[in-house]
Amino acid sequence: MKKLTSYILTLALCLYMTGCAKAADVQKEDKAGVTAAAAAAAEETAAAETTPDAETVITLSDDGITVEGGGASVSGSTVTVTAEGIYLVRGSLSDGQIAVNAKDAEVVLVLDGAEVTCQGSAALSVAQADKVTLFLSEGSENSLTSRGEFTDPEGKIDAAVFSRDDLCVKGTGALTVSSDAGHGVVSKDSLQIKDGAITVTAAKKGLSANDSVEIKGGTVTVDSGKDTVHAENEDASLGTVTISGGALTLKGGSDGIDASGDVTVEGGSLLITAADDGIHTDGTLSVSGGTLTVAESVEGLEGAVLEISGGTVDVTASDDGLNATSGSSAGGWGGFAPQSGVYIRISSGEVTVNAGGDGVDSNGDLYVTGGTLYVSGPTDNGNSAIDYNGTASVTGGTVIAAGAAGMAENFGSDSTQGAILYNLSSPQSGAITVSDGEGNVLASFTPAKSYQSVVVSAPGMAAGGTFTLRCGNISETVELTSVIWSNGGMGGMMGGFPGFAGGPGERPSEGSGESFPGGFPGGFPGGQEGRPTDGRTPPGESPEGWNGGPAASQ
Repeated sequence: MKKLTSYILTLALCLYMTGCAKAADVQKEDKAGVTAAAAAAAEETAAAETTPDAETVITLSDDGITVEGGGASVSGSTVTVTAEGIYLVRGSLSDGQIAVNAKDAEVVLVLDGAEVTCQGSAALSVAQADKVTLFLSEGSENSLTSRGEFTDPEGKIDAAVFSRDDLCVKGTGALTVSSDAGHGVVSKDSLQIKDGAITVTAAKKGLSANDSVEIKGGTVTVDSGKDTVHAENEDASLGTVTISGGALTLKGGSDGIDASGDVTVEGGSLLITAADDGIHTDGTLSVSGGTLTVAESVEGLEGAVLEISGGTVDVTASDDGLNATSGSSAGGWGGFAPQSGVYIRISSGEVTVNAGGDGVDSNGDLYVTGGTLYVSGPTDNGNSAIDYNGTASVTGGTVIAAGAAGMAENFGSDSTQGAILYNLSSPQSGAITVSDGEGNVLASFTPAKSYQSVVVSAPGMAAGGTFTLRCGNISETVELTSVIWSNGGMGGMMGGFPGFAGGPGERPSEGSGESFPGGFPGGFPGGQEGRPTDGRTPPGESPEGWNGGPAASQ
């Protein structure tokens, strides 16, 4: 009996503990569900941010500015915010100013139909603050305008919106900023745009900051006489520009985006028309998402390092399309020595280049590991679709680069995916297609202009395979006897100079004293029948000779 009673008690205890455990599990699940729901609600609330409640109301008028509440004072046609808080600003001034002088304070200016024009100074001037936020109330239209030359005795205030501290713009309203003699928006610290419809017209720079410019969303339109977006700082870790969202239309009399530090494009859409560079940075330009279109430029994308790991990139340039350079003299013969730490890497994304100069030009190295790269390169023989001073390798992705034959260059021996450089007997127009031995199309691209040299690499191209290359009206069959194959051109500027494409007259003149590093073991091919870069020597020619005919006397 005792044993039975003990068994029943033990069973009851087990059932009780099991029930508690299940209850605890349910509670954990409920708690996790509540936490997830709370996080989702917080995210939704943040996304649908409403106009904050103002503590003070400022009404602008040429007949007199009124302030309802504390933290602001009026002197003539200038209203000055002197304390932390939220201020609702409405009304208009034909010649006046909103000023902020509140040391270490966070100030929110809710613009709700505010229009300020200032003659000779900033319509909004921030002398001191920790951070100033311009909140554009829903459905509102606001404007901050500077007219005429700036008359600041210290010569420092030079923008329609000028802040010595952090400045942020957000909300769902609209803001128009214009300056007919100076910059549009300037922050001596950081400038951030989170949302809103922002239109900037300026004689000089459009959006400028010392520490950083960050655009997360909204619709941003800038038309400026100089750089549309500019960040510059002596500290190499600052002077950065980050685009993670929004729709940007940038038209500049100089660069579209110019930064002393890194430029990062993570999302959003950019349409850039620039009189100089589309994007220029002294540091690293990284593109990992979004849509980046440079519709007009001298050089499209330029930086010490170009990292493209996602997104869609479309560049049109009168000179180089993608250009990696440290800005310092390369040195060496003809300036061809590679620059240390300089490179272009394409690992994912879609890249299309239409360039009058070099399509892809690295003063250091070039790596293609994935994604797609299509190049409509130069039609003159002084430039090439692909150009590099160090090494170049293709280990994945799809590349079709077309251009002139005079300086045509293929990838180098570090490549693991097959690449063909083919110099054509005559210029062609139309589609370029490469197919495998079974007729499967591996890659296809139609350049925007005529071409006489093509570099092609695609998944499925490997040594030992036979491939059909169709270029306009010409069809050629190529057996890849090595990973890198060429019927002319250069396999790498500093990698032994396997040969320049072009005519036989490209060798240095006798007695000129000119010499070439590396000994040019491949020689200078005389067009289509030049030396392949896989080490083969055409019949009847000395390996040390100059291609394009019998061995030249040395």
